[in-house]
Amino acid sequence: MWPSPEWEAIWQGAVRFEDPGKLWLGIAVIGLLAVLTLWRGPHRIRVPSGEGTPRFRSDGTWLASVALRCSALSLVALTLAAPVGLIPENPAGGEGLDLIVALDASGSMKALDAQLEGRRVTRLELAKRVVSDFIRQRDGDRIGMVVFGEHAFTQFPLTVDHRLALEAVQRVEVGVAGDATAIGEAIGLGTQRLNVPGAPPDGRRVLLLVTDGRHNAGQLAPQTAAQVALLHGVHIHAVGIGGTGSVPFAQDNPGEPLRFENVDLDRETLHAVARISGGRFFHARKPGDLSEVITAIDQMEARPRGLEPHYRHASLAPWTLALALLVLAVEAATAHGFLRRLP
Repeated sequence: MWPSPEWEAIWQGAVRFEDPGKLWLGIAVIGLLAVLTLWRGPHRIRVPSGEGTPRFRSDGTWLASVALRCSALSLVALTLAAPVGLIPENPAGGEGLDLIVALDASGSMKALDAQLEGRRVTRLELAKRVVSDFIRQRDGDRIGMVVFGEHAFTQFPLTVDHRLALEAVQRVEVGVAGDATAIGEAIGLGTQRLNVPGAPPDGRRVLLLVTDGRHNAGQLAPQTAAQVALLHGVHIHAVGIGGTGSVPFAQDNPGEPLRFENVDLDRETLHAVARISGGRFFHARKPGDLSEVITAIDQMEARPRGLEPHYRHASLAPWTLALALLVLAVEAATAHGFLRRLP
């Protein structure tokens, strides 16, 4: 992790020069001095000989000293050019959607019938990867997340800070909200989180419900929750993932044999929830289907119109000047140390 936003700006290439003319002038002067220095060669005691003394011959010690000094002068030129790092002052906003992802983290999401990059993973791990890819495609949207199992809770509210959202998605674990599946509570909480001020004019509210089970917990029925969502203008896209029947489950302790359990996806309820709210139901039976479903939803919803983010200009001159002094100190130390040479 970088020690400061300035170094992060340098690493990402978000650097500008307020006076680039001084940089090019400095490079030209340093180049000329380097050529003259190399042409003159190192200072030596001339010893008469029958052969003419060459003006320059290879001297590794002297060349290293010249290179260090030229590097220090180049950093001084950079300092005079007033480099600044562009640090985002606030994330980019836009007139996009308000979107809540309701992600199932119940015990059944531990099923090992998904593939990711050639390895077998749990349904939740695959769902987190695909949801993260979806978030990256939605620049300008306000996105939040609800995690549910036996109960539902807000993982993060609506935000345009997608970097924060991606970090929060990766922290979701199986069983964090219990092993049962409260689909109705998830829809109700997601609708509540979407019913907040600050939405763009005529902004569309969308709830993306990702689950692999059957509603078996909570006091709120999924169909009732969908009707409430419709009253608040929330459209629900329900995504049922995984197959049915006997599937292997991941074990808490490595080395234990896989256990098999029967899983059941309530297609009828999810279809009804989507139909009531004006959304669509998708069933992703195979790992590749889930990515295709997310792509289809991304194409269905209006693409947001992103706004240019605001940047703070942080001066990098103290860093380049300090680095120039460090290079000069290294040159002085080496010239009087293991690179010391006789005249």
